[in-house]
Amino acid sequence: MVNWGIKIAVVYIGFVVLITSMVMISSSHKVDLVAKDYYEQELNYQQKIDAVSREKQLKETIDYRLTASGILLQAAPSGISGNFKGEVLLFRPSDSSLDLKQKLSFNSKGEQLIPKTALQKGVYKMCLSWENNSVTYYKERIITI
Repeated sequence: MVNWGIKIAVVYIGFVVLITSMVMISSSHKVDLVAKDYYEQELNYQQKIDAVSREKQLKETIDYRLTASGILLQAAPSGISGNFKGEVLLFRPSDSSLDLKQKLSFNSKGEQLIPKTALQKGVYKMCLSWENNSVTYYKERIITI
């Protein structure tokens, strides 16, 4: 028969090993914030809400289509004025090193292709932000490559 002191010591040592292994495992995981300037973006969140609501009111907005060669962004040429500027961010929640950011530059047909070779298979959050005639717009979509 085992002494009760030995049982307590075995339980205590098991607990210490469990806690130590949990600390080592959790400290080895990579933790990425959504953005490096997360807190600054949070302070300006009302501007993003306003931009989303303006985008929803547009008759002609920027749409996308998944093709064999990549993501085809489409905008009505009438909605792109001379002072149009914007960017697309393809945010990869699982690994920030796979994020892709590009300026919006549509051709004469109102199309822009983001090549599939620039993206890895997986889930991306596509964030479109643009300014046209000094009015800002914002749109988000979840895309699976």
